[in-house]
Amino acid sequence: MKVIGTVLSLMSAAALVLTGGYSVYAQDYDKSGYCPVTKGMTLEYVNYDADGARTGSYVLHVSAVTGTLAEGTVVFDQYFYDADGDLLFDDNGGNLPMEVTVGGPDGTVSRMSDVGKVMKVQDIMSKGDASSVPQGLRAGETIPDGSIKVRIGKISATILTQNRMVSEQREITVPAGTFDCFLIKENQVTRQPVVGPRTERIETWYAAGIGCVKQAVYDRKGRLDHTQELVSVKFE
Repeated sequence: MKVIGTVLSLMSAAALVLTGGYSVYAQDYDKSGYCPVTKGMTLEYVNYDADGARTGSYVLHVSAVTGTLAEGTVVFDQYFYDADGDLLFDDNGGNLPMEVTVGGPDGTVSRMSDVGKVMKVQDIMSKGDASSVPQGLRAGETIPDGSIKVRIGKISATILTQNRMVSEQREITVPAGTFDCFLIKENQVTRQPVVGPRTERIETWYAAGIGCVKQAVYDRKGRLDHTQELVSVKFE
């Protein structure tokens, strides 16, 4: 397993961008897993409703990394925009930080601070558990269930990803470029206080070192709720 700190020291200072239907990769970004863990990496997503209308966008910036993909911590800066491109939050520069710890005594733990904000953007963020997607994926195989403990201030919830199948492997083209991806189909069960469990069906195209490239989310009755796709990747 690569040491994340070692990978970061190899990053070029020049910004490289994936855009325009082709891929230009930073030479040494960490591709040892299926989530973004390279410091300075910024991903932008656009969300659409079931009819294909744009509903907003989401920017994820990797601001700090310690440890390894097996046991470490990643801090993400998160910025959310409405359909007109305006920031959803005015304070803290619009940032809703998220700290994710992997491999500790509690497994994978995601920490954020503002319950109201998280409830507002829970369907804008990418769903699923990229941190538990194993290496060496093959089309047709099942992969282990995932579990994330979510702590928002004093509120706790659990996200379970179940019945996970690697459906196929192929290149996927989105506005950010063309990526070699695996399609993972899974159920996500969110157990949260007061409102009870919520079950969704998720289909996500994952690329190594990038994470979600394209995603479709369905409700428990199989109806399409929304889609998301990657529109840019930048490296500082």
